[in-house]
Amino acid sequence: MRALIIFLLLTTSFFQISQSVQVTDSGYSFSLEAVKTLQKLMETDMSTNPLQTYGDATSLCANPDLPGELRVLCGKDDADEAFQRLVKIISPTDPCEICANVACTGC
Repeated sequence: MRALIIFLLLTTSFFQISQSVQVTDSGYSFSLEAVKTLQKLMETDMSTNPLQTYGDATSLCANPDLPGELRVLCGKDDADEAFQRLVKIISPTDPCEICANVACTGC
């Protein structure tokens, strides 16, 4: 019984910590999950218009799937650059940096 209580407390605290990761840029702070959603939206936006190198702020702000906490950037003049910087922050420069097993030796 005691081990179960300890396990539940540790699991709950780990969940709380993992939910509190914040990505900060230009004085604004956003949750990691919101920025991951932004990244997916930008990738989707690029696939619909292959001439774009990134999703533009106008189409992203018009998208109902954009997290509400990111909408504060929609009114800024440099919203395109802000969205790019946020996604760049969470994107590894070298995909091999995140490899943690032997299967990644081919990177």
